[in-house]
Amino acid sequence: MPEQKNQHYVPQHYLRAWATNGQLTVFHLESGGTFSEGTDSVCSRNYFYGKPPVVEKELADLEGHHARPLNDLRDGADLIDLSNRYIQLLLSFVTTQRTRTKATKEDIRDSDDFIRDAVREDLEADLYDERITWTSDLTEEEKEETLVNASLLGTHHYIMSLGIFGYIGIQDLQGVMLCNVTDRDFIVSDVPVVHDIPQYKRKHGLVPAGLANRGLQILCPIDRNRILLLYDPAVYSFSHNSQKQVLVKSPDIVDELNLLQFHNAESIVMFNSGSEDYIQELYNRIEEFRRREQITVPLETEAGRTEEVDKIPAYQVPKQSPDLPGCTTMIHLPYVKQRPDCRSIEVRNLAHKIFNETGAPDLGLIYSIRFFQELLDL
Repeated sequence: MPEQKNQHYVPQHYLRAWATNGQLTVFHLESGGTFSEGTDSVCSRNYFYGKPPVVEKELADLEGHHARPLNDLRDGADLIDLSNRYIQLLLSFVTTQRTRTKATKEDIRDSDDFIRDAVREDLEADLYDERITWTSDLTEEEKEETLVNASLLGTHHYIMSLGIFGYIGIQDLQGVMLCNVTDRDFIVSDVPVVHDIPQYKRKHGLVPAGLANRGLQILCPIDRNRILLLYDPAVYSFSHNSQKQVLVKSPDIVDELNLLQFHNAESIVMFNSGSEDYIQELYNRIEEFRRREQITVPLETEAGRTEEVDKIPAYQVPKQSPDLPGCTTMIHLPYVKQRPDCRSIEVRNLAHKIFNETGAPDLGLIYSIRFFQELLDL
């Protein structure tokens, strides 16, 4: 097998918190079946980030850095024990993980027809003749397919770079650790990072939740007993102890937090063995939280033409929100798309500059990772 052929979209180091002897118990939503799978094979695809695997080594280095605060937390550290650099690494893990999943890639592929039309127009105008030397006698259809796939992969690389620098945009959020003190475990899915806007989603008909939106909450499972909660402090406040812990004492709230993983999952949820009956009970309630709504979104070609496309976004706010303990909501603030202290524009400008200077999406992602390491002096 070629080196680095099997590429993970949820890192092995992250999934090990739910594994026993390297094995995960996996529930498949489509079939309703439960299987045992190794962390080396679950949440992975051959050449997921491109063939040849030129970016995989750099991503492995990034995962090593992202794993450091997670390992400290799993070894007993609290949020207040983490250095500023480790907090930035933790935030970057959260925003990167959301962008690198198979769900993100499929969301991009939903624009396949739109991108294909743009590529076909460019081919007919001979715009690629001076930029590409075709290595074999390809038909026009094969050239089109090659360019479409390259465009889709390049878009994914760019979105991942936004995730890598995403920590800059969400540093205005506050964080607490939801600590499960019941006899039920937290579970995880193949799309573990959940966005929600409990205060505004119903009144404003919100479907996706962006990193910059007022009222944002981000939930990321850390292990079987803890979930990292990042929240907009202008809208919510949480009563917590001196370690920034919010104790979850109600099994019902644990169920609701686990149902968020069922809501967000593309195809699987993972848990430790011994909880199959419990997982089946949650699956029977999936429609309480799972949301897959079709909306119309604007898409723009490289030529600047914009069209409205009907699609079902990969990431949507859940139908319901968990009744989190110790939460107070400021109900007087109006909804805005951009929090005043959010620096998401800075993130986009940084990623855009790197990709423009490198000229190739795989190089753009590689240099994004290297510049991230320079910024944090890693």
